[in-house]
Amino acid sequence: MQTLQTERIRTAAHVCLIVIGVIAVAAAMRVAQNVLAPTILAFVVGIVLSPISDFWERIGAPRAVGALISLLLTLSIIALIASLMLPIIGQVVDAWPVIRAELRGFMFEIQGTLRGIEDAGEEMERAMGGDGQDEGDGDGGFSIPSTTDALFLAPSVAGQTITFAGVLFFFVLTRRDIYGWVARRLAPKGAEETTALRLLLAERQVARYFLTISLVNIVFGLAVALIFYLIGMPSFYIWGAATTLLNFVLYLGPAVLFVSLCIAGVVVFEGAMSAAPALSFLALNLIEAQFLTPAAIGASLSLNPLMVFVSLVFFLWLWGPLGGFIAIPLVLWVLVISNMGENATTADLEEVAASQDRQPGAS
Repeated sequence: MQTLQTERIRTAAHVCLIVIGVIAVAAAMRVAQNVLAPTILAFVVGIVLSPISDFWERIGAPRAVGALISLLLTLSIIALIASLMLPIIGQVVDAWPVIRAELRGFMFEIQGTLRGIEDAGEEMERAMGGDGQDEGDGDGGFSIPSTTDALFLAPSVAGQTITFAGVLFFFVLTRRDIYGWVARRLAPKGAEETTALRLLLAERQVARYFLTISLVNIVFGLAVALIFYLIGMPSFYIWGAATTLLNFVLYLGPAVLFVSLCIAGVVVFEGAMSAAPALSFLALNLIEAQFLTPAAIGASLSLNPLMVFVSLVFFLWLWGPLGGFIAIPLVLWVLVISNMGENATTADLEEVAASQDRQPGAS
């Protein structure tokens, strides 16, 4: 009896230690956000770029040159995305008073249709900001960052960019050495080489998955842009680009875009046509999620929806929008590594080993 009670106490103590450890790690990750977030993002991008890095080596380029080209390519893509997003942000800021007024009128219409009670209407009016005289006061929960805010934020952004660039360069340069070091420290004796090959195989599968998803998202964005062009939606190309980018954040990205399209539809169109952008996007998203993506990636790398959603919520809380982009690659990496012992065949490992032997200077 006492042995059973002792075992229960020991189990409870282990559970408490695990909970405390998880809380401590989460707190440390949140405090160290400015260092950890760009570092982990660099690891993720380095894994996704591994086929490009291997290509540079196959054509005889030194590792350092290949790593530098991959880094410059990544920074150029980030700069291009930022240059595309800045006009969108500017348009949203400029159009915010109009959007706010349209939303207020739309909410009043819904309230009048469903309730038709004058007292409830007055309560709604007070909740939405009074009698409309404060329309231009800039309140209402939306504040535009000032130049001073941007100046104070600039050193932090510059530091994180330098951290990201440095980690990405050295990871791409030495990633096979890193995998070998991890295998020597963690693998059972005699299994070091196999473990290193499994890590490389996992890297290849993750990179292949994200290449496929990137192509799917580009096709999805082009389809959305085409449909919006046909229905007369302004800035259809911007909506297509936003669709491509936000679709990398599973579930939450399309949800944010759907809500944005509901608002934009009310602002741009009138009557039943105001629902056309959101409904068109929803129909295309269902086709993409239910048919196109499963057909492209197959069932071997399907993700558990609960795991994806919980990881997204956690990393969004932890590191904001950047965490949303990091969450899915990390979940996929863990999934591939955990299943590697079951799914990796000898032929797969031999193929990876042969490809590494063909790399000039491979050790």
